[in-house]
Amino acid sequence: MHDELAELRERISRIEAREACISTFNEYLYFMDGEYLDDLIGVFAEDAELQIMNYPIGSGENSEYKGRKDIRPIYAAFHDSHSDRKTRHHSANITINVHPDCKTADLSAYFITATAYDLNGGMYEGTLKLIEGKWLITHLRISVTWGWLVPHEDQPFLDNDFGEGTLRKGRPVPYEQYNPKN
Repeated sequence: MHDELAELRERISRIEAREACISTFNEYLYFMDGEYLDDLIGVFAEDAELQIMNYPIGSGENSEYKGRKDIRPIYAAFHDSHSDRKTRHHSANITINVHPDCKTADLSAYFITATAYDLNGGMYEGTLKLIEGKWLITHLRISVTWGWLVPHEDQPFLDNDFGEGTLRKGRPVPYEQYNPKN
């Protein structure tokens, strides 16, 4: 009976951690759209890493930023450049895998960003960590399908192959199924 109770507690801890990670990810999306810059930066760990693939848009470069101090100007510039239009980030296929220690989790999710003028989308991949009782993003990789923004008529609707630029070629983080010892 004691082992069963310990196993149930472990399973509940992982479920609670998963829900908390989803909340942190949703905060990221809401704060991004609501232009709550301080709150947005607050979902990142102090030493977080941000990667944006093929950014600046269409450059072919992959930009990397380390720490809240370097990440903040990227989001501030995004909000400034979109001051005449509001964005709405929609996320789907959210996969969160909480590691057995319940202190680290992997994230993958698709997203679509809509404005009155354009539509684009891509994939988020990252890692969250429990820091002082709060799940924070420690690494976030944003792979955007910028092709939807390209006005040239000869461009394909999507300008890259599925999963191009993502960590796992578009596959979600693998889920570590809980396996009871029996």
